[in-house]
Amino acid sequence: MSIEEKLLSKSFYQTLIDGTKEGHPTEILGKMYMIEKQKEIPDFSSIRFAQGELYFLHKDFEAAIFKWENVSCIDLKPWAQKNIADAHVQLDLLELAEDIYKEVKTDSIVLKMEVLMQLFDLYKKLNKREQATEAIKNAVNLLPDYNFVTEDARQFFEESEDWSNAVELAVKEALRTKSLSWFGLLQKYVEEDRTAHLKPCYFNEVLKTLYEIDLFRFESLVASLWKYYKHRIEYILWLKEINALFLNNNLEGTYKWKTLPNLFKEAFDELTSGKYIINNISEIIPSLLTNWMKISSDDYSSSYCSAAIILWNSMFPSQLDANIVQKAENVLNEVRCQKNKIIQDGSNLLQLIEKWAVQEGFIEDHSFIEETNFMVEQEVEDNQSYIFFKIKKAIDFLKEKKKISERTFVEKINWNDELLAKLNGIQHQLKDMEEEKIDVIKTTFNEMKNQLQEKYLEQITTLLRSCADIVKENSDFGNLLIELEEEMNGRVVEFMENSAKDQFMIEAQKWMDICQKELNDSQCYLDEIKNSLHQLYGIEEEITFICDFKVLDDWKRDINRMVRGIAVVENLNILKSNMPTRLLLTSVGKLFGPISKHKDKLQNMYKKLIENTDYSPIVQTIVRPFFQQLEYFERSIERDIQMFFATPFDELRLASRKAQENLEKYKEDLIFMEENPEIYRDPLILFELKHRQYELMYNRDQLIHNKVQ
Repeated sequence: MSIEEKLLSKSFYQTLIDGTKEGHPTEILGKMYMIEKQKEIPDFSSIRFAQGELYFLHKDFEAAIFKWENVSCIDLKPWAQKNIADAHVQLDLLELAEDIYKEVKTDSIVLKMEVLMQLFDLYKKLNKREQATEAIKNAVNLLPDYNFVTEDARQFFEESEDWSNAVELAVKEALRTKSLSWFGLLQKYVEEDRTAHLKPCYFNEVLKTLYEIDLFRFESLVASLWKYYKHRIEYILWLKEINALFLNNNLEGTYKWKTLPNLFKEAFDELTSGKYIINNISEIIPSLLTNWMKISSDDYSSSYCSAAIILWNSMFPSQLDANIVQKAENVLNEVRCQKNKIIQDGSNLLQLIEKWAVQEGFIEDHSFIEETNFMVEQEVEDNQSYIFFKIKKAIDFLKEKKKISERTFVEKINWNDELLAKLNGIQHQLKDMEEEKIDVIKTTFNEMKNQLQEKYLEQITTLLRSCADIVKENSDFGNLLIELEEEMNGRVVEFMENSAKDQFMIEAQKWMDICQKELNDSQCYLDEIKNSLHQLYGIEEEITFICDFKVLDDWKRDINRMVRGIAVVENLNILKSNMPTRLLLTSVGKLFGPISKHKDKLQNMYKKLIENTDYSPIVQTIVRPFFQQLEYFERSIERDIQMFFATPFDELRLASRKAQENLEKYKEDLIFMEENPEIYRDPLILFELKHRQYELMYNRDQLIHNKVQ
């Protein structure tokens, strides 16, 4: 056992007592200490270090620390510091132990590794994940072959779900050790979706290395990465990287590829499915077809790839190597492929074209056959190749649809522009109509109110003056004022509760009839506009123009409430409130009341006084509460009429906003189509390429079949 190994296992003391069989190690070291003490220049470091080990082994950690703290030998001091930290760990003084470990300075790789591993364990106990990660990564980078350090790191990263470091460890160890177990672990991470943070180029060196070691495992890892990136945005990058890798390696050996040929086929079909423009795939397709041709291992894969090469070369000359094109020609002339597979691929292409057409808005639903009207006539139904006829008709139909679509965008822009102008015009008309109806209805109500007020003032005044007829020669002029007040109050109450109510109801009904006619006229006018919009623009759902006639019911209810509110405060001081009249009547009554010979004159004087009194202040007081209600009602008319027209206004605003949004959308779509013609042009080109590819395969197979016959 080397010195470092003994230091590591805390058995250095055995090197000092080796050969000495008498006594306990502690006793032996004690004697050695006393002997050393006798020397002129004693050196106790080795003895103290060894004593510290024995104390540690006997769990006397404080004594061990004391011994190690007094070690001064340059070679042993770093180990003593590390041991002191170990003792603090045993005493559960972890943070202090951390500081001591970090103070260890040494050139020994083994000691450095032990310190890092001890720190790693300590950080795990303290739940310091970041520091633990740093410690174990430093250990792996320093000496990856040391005592299962990479296995400890792997386990820690997986338990922490630190997949970034776990994948990095697997890649580094796979490249360093070239062990298939690490390549297998990396593949497991890929299949478990642990590599989402990595770009395809990250795996280049791993794949290159594995290609040289084991082609079967290489193909397996490539397949896992391929499937992983297939549904991610990095798919194109992956295809570029893997094809570049394949181009730089000799693929035409004895190994028979099992899964990759089909993945190449899927990639080619995906790239030519209409999802990508040609400019974005033109760099990938040649290398993809070249590599695919090299690894194709069955007749159908070979003929499929060969037909694709020939058709791509015919559409984009000089992109493919002439030798590859010639090889493709030879394959198609010699290898038979299964017709049923060609027909199935053709059927899949037709469905793909249909799906693309629906997504791009060229057709409304999946009734593609009916819309394009390219069902094959009965005479070709018995021929398997009818599927190619259907595909051609579908492509021709979509080419025409594309031209129509461009014209349709222009038509839709003009249609929405015209509709928007029409709706804006109607909004202005409706606003004018609303203001007109507010003016008419408010004016007629105001006129009715003023006319009623004048009538009531006149009629009540006349009514009060007519009370002069109760003054007789034999009246008790001393108490006549009281009698007159009672009579006047009675007549006013009678008038307000009967005649005034009747007059108001008659006038209010006339006003309501006017309102009914005005609002009906508005609805009729809006119905005409609505029907015109429906006929011209077909927007039945958006525009109904149904006004809120509930406002008339509300007005009727309010009028009935106001009628019920017509009332007079009882025992009004009608004459008494007029001070001159009151004084005169009172004075005259007291003065001449007892003198009977003057009663005729007194009667006439009373009558003239009653008939000539100004009753306007008291009459205003009588009618004011009622007309205040009318004024409150009058002020609400404008708001109520606005509510009547609210729904048409809301519908117009909504329809205008929708027309504006559609107008902007179609303009943007047209600009996009004009500036990016390849978005719609390239998929049709690629569909046509696929169609010709399947036809070529089918026809070449038929030729070979005929030769055999």
